[in-house]
Amino acid sequence: MRRFRWFFLLAYAVRAYAVAPHEEPIVQAVEKVRPAVVNINTERIVTQEVRDPRDVFFERYFGGGVTRGNRILATPIKNLGSGAIVSPNGYIITNQHVVERAAKLKIMVTLADGKDTEAVLLRDDDLLDLALIKIESPEPLPYLSLEKLSPNLLGQTVLVLGNPVGYESSVSAGILSAKDRTLTIGDLTMEGLLQTDAAINPGNSGGPLVDVEGNLVGLSSAKMSIAQNLPVESIGFAIPAERVKQWVGEAIAVVEGRIKPPVQRSAGIALKEKFGLQLRDCSPNESLQLGYQGRIGLLVTAVEKGSPAAKAGIQEGMLMVGLGQVPARTLDELPRSVRQLKEGEEVLVTVVGAIKQGNFIALRSGAVRLKAR
Repeated sequence: MRRFRWFFLLAYAVRAYAVAPHEEPIVQAVEKVRPAVVNINTERIVTQEVRDPRDVFFERYFGGGVTRGNRILATPIKNLGSGAIVSPNGYIITNQHVVERAAKLKIMVTLADGKDTEAVLLRDDDLLDLALIKIESPEPLPYLSLEKLSPNLLGQTVLVLGNPVGYESSVSAGILSAKDRTLTIGDLTMEGLLQTDAAINPGNSGGPLVDVEGNLVGLSSAKMSIAQNLPVESIGFAIPAERVKQWVGEAIAVVEGRIKPPVQRSAGIALKEKFGLQLRDCSPNESLQLGYQGRIGLLVTAVEKGSPAAKAGIQEGMLMVGLGQVPARTLDELPRSVRQLKEGEEVLVTVVGAIKQGNFIALRSGAVRLKAR
């Protein structure tokens, strides 16, 4: 009889604490957040000027005479990602690599109700990998509030919402695995990231990572196997919510004219600050005129006295053709890591000098290590 009574009490307790599916915290969190999650599809046209190789040949060996002109190659590049509406008037936060700038950029946003609308890119930051886009709507839109953020406790349940490999409005669950992670993707190093074992796949980029109360944990950014080309699973990364909130607030204030935009720190400015090296783009025709045989590079226009560049022997008029392991073609193409250089870090710089010897010009190339100041 006693055994039966204990069994009855246990069964009653289990039944009393059982939660119906529609009452599960994860289900309620998804219902709360999902209307604010959007799918993003972009198409950008990348143009490239290509010289006819016969022009280069005749200019190099016969001084020109036959010119066919440069060709312009236009290549459409498509991308997909996710985003979160962060205000009722249509501001959307996503990753910068999802909506990367180009001369011709088309951004299509699909809302949770299936409606498609075109968006415009307002602000972006390629070092933080954040971008602000906007859509127009006659009515207020559902949005994810940034006022209350998740406490981001290790082990807490987290949910990834987004558009993985084109499967719209998908949800995956996991835990918050770690904080303050560093990840290098190509020429960009990101610090202070969150780590999760929730599934983050191509297309999830820019989508929200939330807790079981629907509060923002971070913005999905990358998966380890994609970033490092490694056969690993369950290691994904997100930009912390605090960083997202701060950047969004500043970006909207700039767009609405309430504050002035921060000064953009280009790679050229960084090279001047860190090494005392002033550079500008050098066209193939100018390269020929200077005796560099049409080589593409950056022309050294000035070297600060006593700077790391001056101590390494770099002189005005030289052509910088390499930075680290990356060819130096134009200032815009220099790796983003240049802007992240810290004092004491070293960079290998490859330069070419044109030395006149009688009626001939001899080219001398070499690599030097510059230490950032």
